[in-house]
Amino acid sequence: MLTHTYFLQKVLGPAGLKETEPDVFVYNVAPDLLAIHPQITSARTHNLHRFLQVPVEYPNATFVIYHLLIDDLSHYGHICSDYQEEFNVNSRGYSYLKGNHLIKTIQDLHEITGKDISYQDAVYHSHLIIEMIYDLVIANHIDHFKTVDILVDAIQYTEQNKMDEFVGTLHWLYGLEEKEIRDVMKNAVFFITRESMKQIMNMEGRMNLYKDKFGLRSNKQLDDGLKDLFKRAMDLINDDELFFKETVQIIKDCHVLPFIR
Repeated sequence: MLTHTYFLQKVLGPAGLKETEPDVFVYNVAPDLLAIHPQITSARTHNLHRFLQVPVEYPNATFVIYHLLIDDLSHYGHICSDYQEEFNVNSRGYSYLKGNHLIKTIQDLHEITGKDISYQDAVYHSHLIIEMIYDLVIANHIDHFKTVDILVDAIQYTEQNKMDEFVGTLHWLYGLEEKEIRDVMKNAVFFITRESMKQIMNMEGRMNLYKDKFGLRSNKQLDDGLKDLFKRAMDLINDDELFFKETVQIIKDCHVLPFIR
């Protein structure tokens, strides 16, 4: 969510930031934020038509679409022509191309810990590690742009001031019930704080997220192997602004978002 927030900050620029309300940043992370709810899957929140016509009543839906387009370029290397595409082990997306160099290490690490992992799952893990570590690679930019503050403040602002509009927009996009959306935002205000975000803005925090997601039990052998794996991932991202610049140009050429011209 921090990378998505930082990218939107950069796209809008100082002038655009002054002209927009903070809730645009919550719409921009909504596909990930909604997955806080146990009944809402990320597959559902990411499976929207990329070129849908946004009605004048719900203009901020375009910021949800922006999130999906960035994910497309990270996952597939191109914008999906319709809905989210199927998982592809031969993907040309940014995170998969970078992650390819980690696949063998991931397989070896799981073998050491006694947990089997298929090649397909190792590919999936590799791209996820790249995405998890990207925030740390651009940490200086995130600090400079006060991205954590922007996101936390936007969530609080939306929950306090813009919920009717937020509920209406997400109901139109996803068909979600009002209670589901309001529950997500209540949890977001509670869990996404400056303190909680800072706790995961380091190598240990990202390693713990990875272990929790895949049910890996912590031990010295695993932790040492993961540390080496994540350090290698950081070294692979030696072009921290390249992906952003490429996404801006590709999305601009599509003429689908009014705030990117």
